[in-house]
Amino acid sequence: MTGPDVLRLGAESDADLLASCRRRLRAVLPDLPSSLDDLRRLMETVRGRRIELTMTDPGRLRLPSGLWGQVRSAAGVHDLVWVDRRTSPFARTVVACHEFGHMICGHEPDPVPGPPPRPVAALAADLELDPAQVAAIVGRCGESCAPGSPEWRREREAELTGRMLAQHILGVPPRTRSSRRG
Repeated sequence: MTGPDVLRLGAESDADLLASCRRRLRAVLPDLPSSLDDLRRLMETVRGRRIELTMTDPGRLRLPSGLWGQVRSAAGVHDLVWVDRRTSPFARTVVACHEFGHMICGHEPDPVPGPPPRPVAALAADLELDPAQVAAIVGRCGESCAPGSPEWRREREAELTGRMLAQHILGVPPRTRSSRRG
């Protein structure tokens, strides 16, 4: 199978995945939020724990635009969604929605391998994360996932779910088939 058949197969898979993400989003959040703060509060209720949404400048570290991790302390566990504040307000909303998309899809943060580099440990302390968690997240940045792999599906689910959330929060109407042709 080559050419248009391959493209059609990919589009059908994307349409199925989008439909699945839409159903999951509506099941988790029947009433969509109108702001990131509303989204954070709703997800705190869904997850049964505090969620900290923070936007800071990572300095010279090469990090993704956003990350999600779990903070463990004597007081318990809470989630942290971090977004690079150097991006535009629009981009910050999209990135934060992607990270919340992981939660809505039932994903869990990546396991933590090995000791982190010193700059990552410094950022982790600022974010109150385990340095190994930040290292695991940074370690996967830029890695390409084979289409159809579990990693690819995980990121694609978060991307599609996050896009639907961001469109709602930002008041951007979803693209229709006819608007794509124009």
